[in-house]
Amino acid sequence: MRQSLPPNPSLEAIEKKASRLLRDVRRGNAAAVARWHSLDSEAGTGHPRPADIQYLIAREYGFRSWQSLKDGLEKDNRSSPEDKARIQLKTAYSDRVDLSHE
Repeated sequence: MRQSLPPNPSLEAIEKKASRLLRDVRRGNAAAVARWHSLDSEAGTGHPRPADIQYLIAREYGFRSWQSLKDGLEKDNRSSPEDKARIQLKTAYSDRVDLSHE
């Protein structure tokens, strides 16, 4: 499920989100396990690593990897308000709008 980044996203907040999700998956929370399985149908055959959950979070926000999410946040934190709005639009509508002309 694709999600939009929150307004003024911070890496720390997203890392905490990943930690909570990892904890919930390890505890067997049905909704968390379902999210983990959405990444990989064989995900339930082993124990999730922090990197697995970080990858899942990055993919849910529309990034290819955790590193690309971190890079995007770093760039966002250096951006003007107009650039931040453009990044939010790209994240929210990348599956519906072709913004490749930029």
